[in-house]
Amino acid sequence: MGRGAAVRIRHAGPEDVATLAPLWAEFCSAAGASVPGTSGIGTRVRDRLEAESRSGRPETYRLAIAEHDGQAVGFASYSVVERGILADASAVLVDVVHVASGRRKSGIGSALLRDAVVFADEVGAAEVVVNVPSSDRDLNRFFARHGFGPLVVRRTASTSALRRRLGLDVRVEARDASELTPVQRTMRRRAILGRAARGVRGVAGSGT
Repeated sequence: MGRGAAVRIRHAGPEDVATLAPLWAEFCSAAGASVPGTSGIGTRVRDRLEAESRSGRPETYRLAIAEHDGQAVGFASYSVVERGILADASAVLVDVVHVASGRRKSGIGSALLRDAVVFADEVGAAEVVVNVPSSDRDLNRFFARHGFGPLVVRRTASTSALRRRLGLDVRVEARDASELTPVQRTMRRRAILGRAARGVRGVAGSGT
């Protein structure tokens, strides 16, 4: 990118998700095993954007695209979250900031982060929180340079693994689908399909 070249930040709709396919693939390849759940990220983002557009409620999720000369060169995903009883205000959570390889160190990531701050101001969030893989030193340095400091260590485990470790033999049935948001219904549907697929693989593999 040439010196002084303008970077345009715009907010994506569901129709933009497919155009970001090369950047999704690059992000997933770079994240690898350090970020679980990257499979199907484009579909999940499209579902989230569609749910937002139908909700009629104030915006709680945004996908920002950085463009240079009409080409997508980066994206950021962020949403409004409640931080539990230890915080007295909501925050904007930045899930991902990704800049295309070869376009880094040119201000694109900072431009995307500025848009997250504007979003936080719009929704009245007191803080901006970022998810950073502990193994990604460059990304940790990027956020540290912008004033982010470590706050907590977040650990994760699947509900199925916890159920086994905690001795929960019976799986509690989820709430009726009519009580769920569109995003929650989509997540439930995918979880059910995933369990079904694993079951089919297990049956197929048992005869080998």
